[in-house]
Amino acid sequence: MSRSVLTPLTLLFLLLAAGLSHGSDADRYGVAFHVDSDAKMNRILRQIGRHHAANDGMPTRVILIAEGVKAALDSATDSSGGAYSAQMEQLIAAGVRIFACDTTLTSYGLDADDLALGIETIPSGVAELARLQISHQWAYIKL
Repeated sequence: MSRSVLTPLTLLFLLLAAGLSHGSDADRYGVAFHVDSDAKMNRILRQIGRHHAANDGMPTRVILIAEGVKAALDSATDSSGGAYSAQMEQLIAAGVRIFACDTTLTSYGLDADDLALGIETIPSGVAELARLQISHQWAYIKL
């Protein structure tokens, strides 16, 4: 085969392979929930769960910033004494990724070891929200 035939075929193969490989869920469209308060957290977690159930397969991220991080702490409970971590673990098991802002944790004198099982950290929640919206065209929902 001539080189002129191989180059377009190679290019086509590479483009198809790139389209079929999703790598990180950020490489696809998705929804990023911005949560900056622990008030009404039970309602917020239920809403996120309903969204995720209704949109099976759509990547979903929860970005906890400021007081929203408090609910992700290992010992965090609601006004009835129920552990937020139990609800968050259910979301994580369903495929939702939950992130706590490391800048916020540092401002509270906390670190990743203080978080409930499965909660991930990111350096800056605000920067991550912007990155997902601008670079990956994710939808943004503020709860």
